Amino acid sequence: MGKLLLSILLLATPAAAQTRLNVLETISAALAADKGYDDAGRAKLLEAIKTRFADYGFQVVNAQRKAAIPVVLHVITEGSFDEAPADRVAEVAFAAYQAVSRGADPEVVEGIALYGYRKKLPGDRLALWANGFRNLTENKVPREVAADLVRVAMEKDIPDAGFNILKWALVDGVKKGYDPKAYATYLFGNVFEGKAPGRVSGDAAIAFARAKKEHRQVPLPPYKGVFPPPVAEAPAVPAQQPAGKQPAATSRTEQAAASKPDIKQGVPARPEAHPAVQPGTRFGELWPNINNSARSYLGTPYVWGGTTHSGIDCSGFTQNTYAENTINIPRVSRDQWRSGNRADLPALRNGDLIFFNTMGTGVSHVGLVTDSEKGVFMHASSSKGVSYADLNMCVFRTKPRGVSEHAEGCLGPSRGPSRSMPRGSVKG
Repeated sequence: MGKLLLSILLLATPAAAQTRLNVLETISAALAADKGYDDAGRAKLLEAIKTRFADYGFQVVNAQRKAAIPVVLHVITEGSFDEAPADRVAEVAFAAYQAVSRGADPEVVEGIALYGYRKKLPGDRLALWANGFRNLTENKVPREVAADLVRVAMEKDIPDAGFNILKWALVDGVKKGYDPKAYATYLFGNVFEGKAPGRVSGDAAIAFARAKKEHRQVPLPPYKGVFPPPVAEAPAVPAQQPAGKQPAATSRTEQAAASKPDIKQGVPARPEAHPAVQPGTRFGELWPNINNSARSYLGTPYVWGGTTHSGIDCSGFTQNTYAENTINIPRVSRDQWRSGNRADLPALRNGDLIFFNTMGTGVSHVGLVTDSEKGVFMHASSSKGVSYADLNMCVFRTKPRGVSEHAEGCLGPSRGPSRSMPRGSVKG
């Protein structure tokens, strides 16, 4: 009986082991099901991934590595969107895999790993930046400011020690009650002028402490970050009063409210030339202004978390383009998708948003349709910045969110449903 039981266990073990794929097998299976690649392109990409991942490709996909797989697939698809060489795609995918495998937040790595299409970045540095971003936001530093520190570190090749100095300087500034955008502008502006992070952080602490004691603003360098600039509180100027009369007392709150323009965090102020959209307004009437807004971002570099013409990401681009025309949509692409109305791909119109499922797990990329007849749209490309793209390219036509599994993909028009913004009329 004992021998029989042992034989059963030995026979069962290989069958159970087959359910645990390694990293390379998992990626290969996902790419095999992806209609965005022809056989030659898929084989070339897989060979590059196999070479770069080397022994890491044979690691069994456990819980931690499982979290890295969707990020890797997103990075691979984004590289295909940009028509990046296979070896570069493999390099960025490997860095992302290492960062998440070492415990970094997958959602954060997903965004910052795309910088790898502009500059070679090792996985340990991506992990450092991702964990630094978490440290900042946990200490109440605004997300867009934290994201800009990552961008500065990438652009200026700041060593890891320098990144940490600037990170904790920002945290210290927020704890002392300073405007985080003003503090970041001082730090990052001086770094861009060539000053060392250690010196800049010390100068910032002294400058802001003195300014607070003397009730004045700190002079800021001419730095244009990827977050909306800090709003300076102009000192209240008392109105001229007739002789013998004392000016009426006003509170500091009232003075500040009178001196600050109406700017929402992360959303540009509404242009005065564009009145608020009224219920029932046809979306087509807004298209010329939306098109002008979108075109103003052409060439703006991709910056994860960016919200300005100095740097922007895919959902920031679509949110800003709409906000500048008094249409408010959420900040994140998946939330934008939930806010829209469903439309088939052939029914898309200029100004609609087109969403992409780049990781096989839901919406993770968004673009703005600019020529529905020719299938042209604009999006924030990781290596090219905000640019035009052709929806008829194979890799794009197989990615729209919601496309039926039975769609013909590159052999014909995708017939499945996609999500678009808004249809026919705009709600106020």
